[in-house]
This record gives sequence, C-alpha cells and structure tokens, in this order.
Amino acid sequence: MNKIEVCNEVKKVIRHIVIDNGAKILSAGTGVVVKDDGTLITAKHVIESERGIYHGKILVRGIETEQVEYQPTIYGFSFDVNQPEFIDPLSIDLTVLKPVKKLSNIEYINLFDGIAEIGTDIIMAGFPDDIKLPLGILEKFKTKNSAVEKIKNAIDLRFDYYFRQLMFKSGMVGHCQKIHLNNCDVSQLGIEGLSKINVVGATYWLDNQLTYGGSGGPIVNLDGKLLGIICEKALTKSKIPGVSKLPSGTGMGLSHQLISWILPKI
Repeated sequence: MNKIEVCNEVKKVIRHIVIDNGAKILSAGTGVVVKDDGTLITAKHVIESERGIYHGKILVRGIETEQVEYQPTIYGFSFDVNQPEFIDPLSIDLTVLKPVKKLSNIEYINLFDGIAEIGTDIIMAGFPDDIKLPLGILEKFKTKNSAVEKIKNAIDLRFDYYFRQLMFKSGMVGHCQKIHLNNCDVSQLGIEGLSKINVVGATYWLDNQLTYGGSGGPIVNLDGKLLGIICEKALTKSKIPGVSKLPSGTGMGLSHQLISWILPKI
C-alpha cells in the first residue's frame, strides 16, 4: 500500500481515549482496535498513573464511530523475569481495553508477525495536542465577569481534550532492541490455563514523534500491519528516575508482542 492507503485504513481502527470523572479530564490518549469485538491496545500510562488506575469513565470514540465506554482487562501487573532477587519485576507500558457493552463486527488492524528491522518505513498516528478545535474560538471570547470567565475556561479545557484531531506522521525504525520474556510467571493474572509465557518483543526507537495525547497510538508498516504502540516522546533532559533519555526528535514504541499474547485468552 502507499501512504495514503495506509492512513485511510488506520482511520478505521484508531480510537481517541478520554478518562473523565465528571468534573474534569484525568487523562487522554490513543488506542488501536485489534479484535472484531472492539478490543483495543493502548499505552498503560493512558489509564494508569504511578498512583494506580485513574478513577473515571474510559470514553472511546473513532473517527466515524460513536463514543463508547470501555474498561481495562488487565492493569497494574508486571512480569517476573526469573532473574536474581535484586532485579525488580519488569513493567510493560501496554494494556488492553474492552468495551463495557458487547460489540461485534468492528474493523480491526492485522498484527505484524515478527520484529521490524532497523530502516523499516512506518506510519504513526494519534490524537496529540498539536491540533485543536474549534480553532481557538473560545479564546477570542472576552469578559470581565470572573464567574463567566471561569466557566468559559473550563469549557475550553474540555473542548481541547474531546475535540482533538487525528494526526499522522511518517518515519522509520531507527533502532530496535529485542526483549526476551522467557518462561515468565503471569499466574497473578488469574487466567485459566495461563501461568507462564515465552515472548520475543522489542523496543522501537523511531526517528519521529507525536506529542502528548499520541501515547497509545499505532505504529504501522506500509503493509498496514501493526508493529507496535507509541509510548514515549523525546525526553532529552529528563530528570525523572527510570525514564530513558530519547535522542532529540524521536519517539519510543513497544512491539505489540509484549501484550498481544493475552488476546486469545480474553
């Protein structure tokens, strides 16, 4: 497929995620549908902070689909990687969401069977904070009434989150680090018949990025197949413990294999 065709296909399966507690927006991001029942994959930090899962409705909409409420299937877990006791369990910034009400015959993306090589051309997509609607109209509304101004600012903020627009960017896999999960204990998930897994996944370093809100968006090859999920933008001066510094202008994604192993079980 050419890039136009890939983007048209991604439009059918990409989703905008907003977590709303009724008073304010707690988080926003992107996801991609991977099963015909509407199941989607996103970045875990879209629904979960360091303090735990956000307490609010997970509201999901597509480009041409109505808003639907979703719920997490798994969250807050980590892998026992069978290493010495001084190595903590491995946490993967990916999660799976399912619609609260049963859906069917939903278009979904096909998964790439393998690890993408360095130099692979990719398309990434998401709902970042780059493009805002309704074109700053509320910003042009002026009033000296502080109460009205407060209401206007609250409305403006919610519009900003709910009406973010889909953005595509192209790039390539600039670096790839394979991740081997050998005989990892996943018994804490409580899924019948699933206690240990063997998975080969990867971290992808991409020579382009999406800004905040693009987290959880798909990384797709030119065959229109899902390689992975966007997880981080460039953080060249990060002072956050444990957060990698990405080369300037780049993004980081994780291959779908690090979470898609669970799809047949849920």
